[in-house]
Amino acid sequence: MLLRSLLLAWFMLLPAAGAYAAPPGQGAVKLVPAAEAAAPSSGPYFVEARLRAAPGVVGQGYVIARYGDDRNWLGFGLDVAPAGKLAVNIVRQIDGQPKFLKQVRIEPDAGDPFYTIRLDVDGAALTAYLNGTRLIGVDEPNSLPPRIGLLSQGGEFEFRGLRAGDITQAPTSIGLVHRHKQLTLQAGEAPQRYAVRASSRDGLRTLPFSAVSSDSSVLEASVDGDALVLAPRGAGKAAVTLASREDPNVALTLAVRVGPAFAASSRRSTVAAGMASPAAGEQDVPVDTRLQLHFDQAPTLGDTGSIRIVRSKDKVTVDVIRPGLELDEIGATRDGVKRVVRYKAITVDGATATIRPHDGKLAYDTEYYVVVDGNVFPGALLGGAPFDGVGKPGAWAFRTRGQAPRDTILRVALAGKADFRTVQGALNHAMQDFPREQSVTIRLADGKHEGLLYLRGKDNVTLRGESRHGSVITGENSDGINPGSGAGQQPLAPGATGGRSVFLVEDADLLRLDTLTLANTTWRSKTIGAQAEALNFSSEGRLIANQADFISEQDTIQLKGYAWFYRSLVAGNVDFIWGYNRAALFEESEIRSVGDSANPSSGGYLVQARTVAEGDPGFVFLNSRLTHGPGPAGNDVPSGATFLARPGVVTAWDNVRYINCSVGPHINVQGWHGKPRGGKGWEEGGSTDLAGKPLDLSQRVAGQVLAPPEAARYDSRSKVFAQFANGKGWSPQP
Repeated sequence: MLLRSLLLAWFMLLPAAGAYAAPPGQGAVKLVPAAEAAAPSSGPYFVEARLRAAPGVVGQGYVIARYGDDRNWLGFGLDVAPAGKLAVNIVRQIDGQPKFLKQVRIEPDAGDPFYTIRLDVDGAALTAYLNGTRLIGVDEPNSLPPRIGLLSQGGEFEFRGLRAGDITQAPTSIGLVHRHKQLTLQAGEAPQRYAVRASSRDGLRTLPFSAVSSDSSVLEASVDGDALVLAPRGAGKAAVTLASREDPNVALTLAVRVGPAFAASSRRSTVAAGMASPAAGEQDVPVDTRLQLHFDQAPTLGDTGSIRIVRSKDKVTVDVIRPGLELDEIGATRDGVKRVVRYKAITVDGATATIRPHDGKLAYDTEYYVVVDGNVFPGALLGGAPFDGVGKPGAWAFRTRGQAPRDTILRVALAGKADFRTVQGALNHAMQDFPREQSVTIRLADGKHEGLLYLRGKDNVTLRGESRHGSVITGENSDGINPGSGAGQQPLAPGATGGRSVFLVEDADLLRLDTLTLANTTWRSKTIGAQAEALNFSSEGRLIANQADFISEQDTIQLKGYAWFYRSLVAGNVDFIWGYNRAALFEESEIRSVGDSANPSSGGYLVQARTVAEGDPGFVFLNSRLTHGPGPAGNDVPSGATFLARPGVVTAWDNVRYINCSVGPHINVQGWHGKPRGGKGWEEGGSTDLAGKPLDLSQRVAGQVLAPPEAARYDSRSKVFAQFANGKGWSPQP
């Protein structure tokens, strides 16, 4: 009650509009009001508010969660940079100097929206939320009093809905079920319905909400029960704001683009041989087929229009594919959980355009035809004629294969005879059509297998390539495209939380990746949000990687549970081996630091361990080589610029061991960066240079140098995995 009274008194001091304008002058700072309100005096608490910057403002708007004086405080909020770039900061002011604890760039919402930001303060653990969804976390011990304030730097920010309370009051988000906050429609389409749900730690629920369109001449928005109804009226852009009628802090703004009406083609003849794949009239087509058009020369990909797959027998459109980033629901899990991600659905490579249908849209033994909007490839030439699309039903038709394969060995190839065209198609079949414990092998023909992947609820799956460097699973994904580490979503969960990895694995045991390459092609220098795993093994089960390559720049592999990498390569730069694991052994493998495309002088960090228990082995490198080489931009790692590890979070353990490894000159002589939790967990023994000469470890800091008897605790896979299954142990084989 005291807290509520103090907050009410504070609000009475604010201007009627709820806005505060910073004093004139570059970098002027003033606390408003003078931190008279207080958070709970003991125990974990949260602080929350809605805020937005005035038009044209470049600066920061902060909510203060801990306050000593104007030179010492802890705050969080929005950072508006030139050109409309936006970030969420957690910052601590120390003796008048800012210490930026964490910054995450975010996509600005359409229109002029408020953003709901929240900070949970649980001792040293700080967790920031944006519009009810967890965004970032950081640990920052401090003794500042839990007092609340508002701060505007560089211009005017408007604050509303300021409140604080016990951390057990869960943050709530609202959104469209399995949808991102960006939508694309076409004029003339029928009204589209989207289920709306609220989500919190307490689960999913419906709630009364309002919906307002910024331009009804482009898009009309209305509410029908638990659904948002959008009716496209004309080409243009509109922002649609959803807000809970129970709590105005629970809100979201959608960006909707309405393109021109579907441009029907006058093309009446069948698409000729060599122009398309599958070919017109082709039979026995895999149900996960990619569509391709082979133009006379490299086509230009437009930013409007659509490609539609129609079931021939009843003229029902089963899939609509548009240029730009499309949303996909990946997976065929038995529990209905999907990986919801954005992906680039249409790409151009030379004269070939590849169209990637959404996952699981085609059925067996069914005829389909494809219609192509003339706006998708403006000005292109196909078969010597100007391309105006494919419009006639049946002009580009094909029939899928009669039934699903029954063999437990599945073949994936980009062309020719195969069970599937995509790795995900084979994974879906394994998840859906075989018992959990049944062993299934997916054989990958050589080729560039593009696409984001998801495996859940299926054990004993092997992905085996035709050759290590020829069978390449690849994709471009990052925190800027699909934020967060990622997780599957329940059938009615709002948003898109599939995460930034190429391959996400949940609830699976004994996954084997053999004789292949798994690569995330994201460049740190070309993206906002450069974290970009090739693999996120988010399972408490076991992973085997045998003679395989894992490549990215930042966060290449994230691991839970137990993992064994044998004679494999892991390449990256920043924290490129990390995770909340139990035991991961890298045996006779190469750990390659590559040049940072964003910061050529940086050598990065090999490991950031967040091992679950103090007694777990964590990340163990045995008889492996620590090397360096060029990154995607061509630059190598400077000598002495790389560290063996840096600390993780205070709630986990920094367990990293290097046993009998050969170490390149890129590793700094101090070895470790910072200090591990509790001052222990970083260990090294038997290190040599790359030529096999014993390495001088006298300048190592923070870590412990092990004598041979101590290092022997980790000198075999049976020892590293001895704790598996409550001491039953695990001794994996190639």
